[in-house]
Amino acid sequence: QKIYSRKTKKLNMGRISDFKWDLNQVLSKIPEDKAGLIRGPLYAKASKIGVDEAKKFLKDKEDEGIIDKETALDILRVLSKYSKFR
Repeated sequence: QKIYSRKTKKLNMGRISDFKWDLNQVLSKIPEDKAGLIRGPLYAKASKIGVDEAKKFLKDKEDEGIIDKETALDILRVLSKYSKFR
């Protein structure tokens, strides 16, 4: 009988200030009103629900034209760098 762990990839809360700094560096390339639409929800999803949910959110924002593909990829790199299974 296998016991499945319910761990999902989420933000590493021990490095949250580094994550926020890196995220702000990426978002500094786009207008602040657009950056604000991404910063909060992205942080909430990545830290509480999981990184996969945050990636879906980013894809939606890219499809809506709020961020371009390059910015989305930069944000994904930051997410990967600061996430861990928990």
